Amino acid sequence: MRVVDAFCGAGGWSAGAIAAGCTPVLGVDSDAAPLKLWATNCSPAGRAVCATIGEDAIEWPEAAPDVHVHLSPPCTSLSKARAGSAAAASVAAALDAVRWCVQLVLDKGYASWSMENVATPAVVACVAELARQHPDRVAHLTLDAADYGVGSNRVRLIASTPAVIRALKEMPVQRVSVAEALAAAGLPLPAEHLKSNTSNRDGTPCMRSTQQPAFTVTASHPLIWCTRAGATVRCLTVAESAALMGFPPDWKLPLGSRAGLRAVGNAVPPPLARAVMVCATSPTHEPSPLAPPEHERRAGDELAGLRRKL
Repeated sequence: MRVVDAFCGAGGWSAGAIAAGCTPVLGVDSDAAPLKLWATNCSPAGRAVCATIGEDAIEWPEAAPDVHVHLSPPCTSLSKARAGSAAAASVAAALDAVRWCVQLVLDKGYASWSMENVATPAVVACVAELARQHPDRVAHLTLDAADYGVGSNRVRLIASTPAVIRALKEMPVQRVSVAEALAAAGLPLPAEHLKSNTSNRDGTPCMRSTQQPAFTVTASHPLIWCTRAGATVRCLTVAESAALMGFPPDWKLPLGSRAGLRAVGNAVPPPLARAVMVCATSPTHEPSPLAPPEHERRAGDELAGLRRKL
């Protein structure tokens, strides 16, 4: 399956598509810096186009049985973090972008497609209305990426064909802990707990054990390694954050902690993309257990061997 990754950013969707056996052939983004890395990661088949989707002229591929188009329109104005503070005009523009993406798929006649965005009430209502208007072409699901092999929570809305959404609903849950995600990436575990930048109602930090999936990896603040008592050890590195999102260890990301964190935090978790593409490429769209990539299998075998010795 040839994959078009629109609003590709750091290429989280493309990384997942590759893991599912697909080939990214076109990446489109308005930011030249991550787009250049997308081209490097998706070489030699990937063609990068720097353009503002919805404004600039783009040569979209013709609809074909082996073409899948994915779109991740900007969601900053629609996020819960911006609820109440985002200008009404920016929210309206973001929802128009969501509608534009679905309309593109319908107008071009793409039989295989997907869209990812935040699962706030406004976005859900917008996509639900599109699904009511086109019940044979559009369906949607709100899910947590942690149920699809991602080492961190990330609640998102996925829109696609009814067959793909049905298969996603029926796919077996696959949970990955922080410890397992870092082991799969070949990284050491700096502490047994981590915390976010938020606090509980009693003022204590929000903490989790590394035997659970992590909090959501955001583009603005890194998660923090800490002791059982909540004492800070250090912030997560870009490589550690990328591991919690399910990026392959060799996936090239922007240099610099701020640029790298922004790229990772704004990305689609690759294992979630892989799950969608597995459903999209299945001849009957029947759900099947998600086999982990090779680097995860090796790490899992090593962990199993260690546990047997213990």
